[in-house]
Amino acid sequence: MDAEKSLLSMQADRRRWTGLAVLGVATLLTHVLAFSGLDWAWPRHEAMAASAPAVQVRVIDAAPAAAVPVVDETRVPSPVVTPPPVRIAAERPRPPRPALPAAPVITLMAEARESPEVAAIQVASAIPVVAMAPETSTGVEVIPHYRTQMPPALMLRYVMQRGALRGSGELSWRPDGNHYELRLEGRVAGLSVLTQISQGAFDAAGVAPLRFTDQRLRRGTKAANFQRAAGKITFSGPTTEFPLRDGTQDRLSWMVQLGAIVAAEPTLRGVGAKVVMNVVGANGDASVWAFDCTAIEPVATGMGSVNALKFVREPREPYDTQVQVWIDPAQHYLPVRAMQRSGTGDEVFELRLQSVEANP
Repeated sequence: MDAEKSLLSMQADRRRWTGLAVLGVATLLTHVLAFSGLDWAWPRHEAMAASAPAVQVRVIDAAPAAAVPVVDETRVPSPVVTPPPVRIAAERPRPPRPALPAAPVITLMAEARESPEVAAIQVASAIPVVAMAPETSTGVEVIPHYRTQMPPALMLRYVMQRGALRGSGELSWRPDGNHYELRLEGRVAGLSVLTQISQGAFDAAGVAPLRFTDQRLRRGTKAANFQRAAGKITFSGPTTEFPLRDGTQDRLSWMVQLGAIVAAEPTLRGVGAKVVMNVVGANGDASVWAFDCTAIEPVATGMGSVNALKFVREPREPYDTQVQVWIDPAQHYLPVRAMQRSGTGDEVFELRLQSVEANP
């Protein structure tokens, strides 16, 4: 009798531990899949537009994420995520960009008495802002030609968050002569859920991408190719093509280009300044991103509080991308905080700086 009770107790313990193991695996998968849908590269809700074509999906059984001992031999199928349909955005026609005079050079006397980083913020707010992005009579924005000052090679580490889920992000910037590589890697529980890479060169307009790739967990890699000899932008999936205009950025390189422009243009370091650029994603989308400087405010980081310039890009249509980015003069005007969302129902994706180090 005692042996029978002992056997029943052991079986009950095995069932209980099996249930806890299955619950742990399911929880990990939920976190990873949530971050694998991060939409830092293109709008999350493009599928809700009326022009979106349907995407056919074939569902197959996936192998279990981990071997879990199951007493009753019941199989737990892996969850299946259905990717959203994709809308190919058509670029609005724009007139040829008129030639603009070179931006004026302003010498800040206060910088001789204080550190360049502090003087840049304190003095910039008193400098009249030059209208760098006028509009034509047709209402189409002109993309100006900005000067740029590139940051040195750096590794920036962030806390990455979307809703209640948290992970880590690393932004690696490696300029090498006339070429560069910029990489953003996002991880959750040690798993890579987001990898974006921008590779290219430098030209008179600043960062000049040649190829941008975007890879998510459980999804294939998408790419945008900047064919400079042919003067066009093509994509690995959609057959859409866009003309390649000077200063056009991808959905990762804009983070460096914005800071490089502000670093070189003292007139753009105050509230009311505006920076405009064309931005292209890997999913066949292209649009004008106009960043307005709305505030100079403190940002809490892993290295303490810093005073940063806040630039905001407002959406121009439903489910368009909204961006808020805080750039720090002490970190070569690179982002110490960035937030993005696509539509009012989308959860905010945020990066907050924890540390910075040289990137040899």
